[in-house]
Amino acid sequence: MKRLGAMLLSIMLMVSMSCMTFAQTHLTNAMMFRQLIDQLSLSLKKEITSTHYALNIVGGNDEKEFIRNEMMSRLSEITWTSNAENSVTVTPIEMRTMYALTDQQDLLSRTCGMSATIRIDEQRKSRIVSIPLFSRSDTIPLNEVHMVQQPGYTFCTATVPNDGWNAFDSLVKPMLYVLTLGFSTWLLFSVRTQ
Repeated sequence: MKRLGAMLLSIMLMVSMSCMTFAQTHLTNAMMFRQLIDQLSLSLKKEITSTHYALNIVGGNDEKEFIRNEMMSRLSEITWTSNAENSVTVTPIEMRTMYALTDQQDLLSRTCGMSATIRIDEQRKSRIVSIPLFSRSDTIPLNEVHMVQQPGYTFCTATVPNDGWNAFDSLVKPMLYVLTLGFSTWLLFSVRTQ
């Protein structure tokens, strides 16, 4: 009985340890953009006066899908129909993720930012609301970049900057390409002449 209890305890510890290795400690980029859409929805909520609107999103397919789903879920008191007399048109001007190097070699500064214009067409009036760039920033470990990006959304991915000059990539690789091209050209013509 003691042996069975010890085995069960060790299995539980191993499972909990393996689950801890996959647990993320930072928000994903999509979660950060959800917070930005939440701010955008709050700004929109202050501007609208009716409860029936058509929602139009101008932009790429992934931006359209993401913004539409997030705004509709946050503004659930509004009835969104395609044939409503009032309409809201959201045009994201900029929506992207950026990484920058920090003083610490294994950390990156991550910024998810968004700016948009919102056109509100109602029966009585039409207006355009400009939402300036607002963003969320934090610092993440370099080895967690692949876990926080969402490849399905282009605005959730970004290139990770390298930490400077690399002699192999900058000098040796181009020299190897030129030498290989020169040798193959020499070989081609020397074989053809014989």
